[in-house]
Amino acid sequence: MSIDTNKPYKVPAEYEAKNKDFVPKMKASSKVIVILSGILIIAAFVGLIVAAIIGIPKIIESVSGGNSEPETSQESNQA
Repeated sequence: MSIDTNKPYKVPAEYEAKNKDFVPKMKASSKVIVILSGILIIAAFVGLIVAAIIGIPKIIESVSGGNSEPETSQESNQA
């Protein structure tokens, strides 16, 4: 049995689509959910960017020793 690779594949009749012109449509509630989830994803991403803009300089300041003065008061040195 040889296979002709130059011939295009033909789908058997039992597997062909019954409604070839069918276009799936979304319900109105599905559209609302998709839009709201998109807005939620965008809001989370914007919040992440704002948090990074605000937080990264504070992290760098604390790591580099911006407020690393030794405690000299008598109350803080008591164990």
